Amino acid sequence: MSLIDTAAMYGGGGGAAEIVAEAIQGQHQGIFVVTKVCPYNASRTELPKACERSLKRLRIDAIDLYLLHWREPTPPLQETVDAFEKLRAAGKIKRWGVSNSDVDDMEDLLSLEHGRNCAANQVLYNL
Repeated sequence: MSLIDTAAMYGGGGGAAEIVAEAIQGQHQGIFVVTKVCPYNASRTELPKACERSLKRLRIDAIDLYLLHWREPTPPLQETVDAFEKLRAAGKIKRWGVSNSDVDDMEDLLSLEHGRNCAANQVLYNL
């Protein structure tokens, strides 16, 4: 396994990320880490704080792919994209994307400034 997917809300406020940190300790170079931010933490002020909490829990320097877990009306999507771009420029995340976005959400995203920098839409598809 070389990709691990977690989220801030998994395991009761990040408990799953702490388990992931134990599992990948000393071998993050060979592991692609995906984690998600909840929409209530996706504003320009809260997203950097949420990212720092995730980095601390995961015990890594940068998140390989940071996803907006799902879309809500607030904060505005452009604000979230701007915050992702700042985190990427700062080296805190390598890529950003979305999760659980439908066609309308993706069309909205791709119409935004820097929206085409979205690296992934993790769609809901499981058994």
